[in-house]
Amino acid sequence: MKLQVSGNINEYYVQTLCMLFFPGSKFSKNEKEDPFAPCADVCVENREACAIATVTLSHAGRTATATHKEPCDGAEKVSAERIACGKAFLEAGKALTGITPSWGILTGVRPAKLAIDSLTRGKSKQEVRSFLAREYLVNPKKAALVTDIAETEKRILSGVDKRSCSLYISIPFCPSRCSYCSFVSFTSAKLLGLLDSYLVRLCQDIENIAGIIKHLGLSVSTVYIGGGTPTTLDEKQLEQLLKTLTSLVDPDSLQEFTLEAGRPDTVNEEKLKIMKAYGVSRVSINTQTLNDDVLESIGRKHTAADFFRAFDMARNAQIKHINTDLIAGLPGEGFGSFSESIDAVIRLRPDNLTFHTLCIKNAADFAHNKNRLYMNTFSETSKCVDYSQLSAKNAGYVPYYIYRQKNTVDNLENVGFALPGTEGLYNIYMMEEIHSIFAVGAGAVSKMVSRSGEKIERIFEYKYPYEYLAAPDGAKNLEKVKKIEAFYQTTW
Repeated sequence: MKLQVSGNINEYYVQTLCMLFFPGSKFSKNEKEDPFAPCADVCVENREACAIATVTLSHAGRTATATHKEPCDGAEKVSAERIACGKAFLEAGKALTGITPSWGILTGVRPAKLAIDSLTRGKSKQEVRSFLAREYLVNPKKAALVTDIAETEKRILSGVDKRSCSLYISIPFCPSRCSYCSFVSFTSAKLLGLLDSYLVRLCQDIENIAGIIKHLGLSVSTVYIGGGTPTTLDEKQLEQLLKTLTSLVDPDSLQEFTLEAGRPDTVNEEKLKIMKAYGVSRVSINTQTLNDDVLESIGRKHTAADFFRAFDMARNAQIKHINTDLIAGLPGEGFGSFSESIDAVIRLRPDNLTFHTLCIKNAADFAHNKNRLYMNTFSETSKCVDYSQLSAKNAGYVPYYIYRQKNTVDNLENVGFALPGTEGLYNIYMMEEIHSIFAVGAGAVSKMVSRSGEKIERIFEYKYPYEYLAAPDGAKNLEKVKKIEAFYQTTW
């Protein structure tokens, strides 16, 4: 997509607006690269205490232009510029494409933040919903959803100890690669052969980070083992990891201990017994869909029957909470099939349900078909998402966390639902950036949050397991220790 931006407006924000109408776009200022690519010309200026934005969009021989003025004073200048740009963009985009984005001009990963802030300042739920619809042009249904989530999150976050933190453990290995996945995960026999060495290094780093947490006077409130697929580990490897963790984390401070067992074909009774013995309180058994043909087409190595067996095993093992994920918009799946999956999973009564919307990222295997996928799944996916949320609410679940991603089909959202009192705390803490999350393992990202919550600093581990293993012992850890200590000295 050809993009020209002038004036005091963040170009990345403009790109997110472009993707509301032209999902999957890549951006260029060179008009000669692709004469058929859509074009956007955006100008934002300030005159007479107003932010004035003019947006011209062109594609397939058609052009639409819109201008919006947004009153502002000095303190609200940046916000007014963004709102003016967003509203002008939406008006031009709707005129050109006929699309009305359900989230309006509310972009970014964490839509609940704005709603939580408004509730904290004393606004009622109705006032927050009206504010989102009026100022950000959010569809009333989405405004109500995010306000309900914000109310739940606000209640849970009010009890968080300032000196708490979370610990994330990365296991970036999978038995196979899903065609929609863009995460760094390793599936070949040769790379899976790194697991023993990887675990040795990982356990050393867990011990080191636990020492830092103790030195800083923090307590670990949630542990999350993610991937990849952590249950790619065999029974011996899994016990090695959990034994190390539980020897280093104070069980009295731990509110939640989550382990992703996302692939039903990697779950067995012995692994679940090990999880239970070491205090895992929350496990994800994820099927994404119960349509066997779709499962096969997207590279999943399990069937619906495998999922039901794994779910029953987790319940029989008496793991306290079970989560199940489903994805709306998978290639080859329409509303009829997906709604049947929703109904069947809800009948199982997992404590948590997470409904994702297909996100087409460039690193995914089927990214080369992304334009066709966007076109073919657009309205059908919206219908699937609406049905999932309505069905969950009717079954007694409450929405408790939300995040959005660019390049998601129909610009939709990912929402976690829970039976009241079973909300996944790590999900809330991570999305709302309420406290620091210390992360270890290849591809992991630690997120340091200041005492005020206003400053956030990220520390990146080596991306690939072979890089992680090849690094000199202690070198990366020493650098990490210095960054963490410097951050806490200056912000706490």
